[in-house]
Amino acid sequence: MLERKDKIDIVLIADRPGRATMLHDIMQDSGVCGTIRRLTPGDRAIQRVRQTGEFRRVPLPDLIFFDFSNTDKHNIAVLREIAFGPKKSTVPVILLTSPETEALLDSGDIDGGGAVMLTPTSLSTCAERMRTGNRKAFFKALGIFYEFGPILVRTPEPVLAQDAVEDVISA
Repeated sequence: MLERKDKIDIVLIADRPGRATMLHDIMQDSGVCGTIRRLTPGDRAIQRVRQTGEFRRVPLPDLIFFDFSNTDKHNIAVLREIAFGPKKSTVPVILLTSPETEALLDSGDIDGGGAVMLTPTSLSTCAERMRTGNRKAFFKALGIFYEFGPILVRTPEPVLAQDAVEDVISA
């Protein structure tokens, strides 16, 4: 994980293309360079995370962001497949949350009460910490935290979907 010092490879699992723009802008404002590949929640996202199907030869990303602003049953099912249980991703999953989705996670309805909830940080703070300090130590810490459950990062105010956004954004 994270072999390149200067660029970060991110998979964003999100229904709304505007989330890729939001993540890109925050990373760029923080000075973090990399590529964001957006997949909609579903079988392809699960295959990407597990390196199966069409993704069996595609290297794992450095981080996986999951937009947990849409709490319909389909998104929750994909989240369970990717971030909880024995088949969860080996790459840390960062949940983009809001106070409402954090309350849902805290209730134990998503993971059966098995995850340890840490105080969420803002997406801007997360990106800034990625850029500054010891990046290797930062990613190691994310991996340790992820052993206890997904990492919560609170998104800024809601972003409207932008239909013109491409699914791959490089900074």
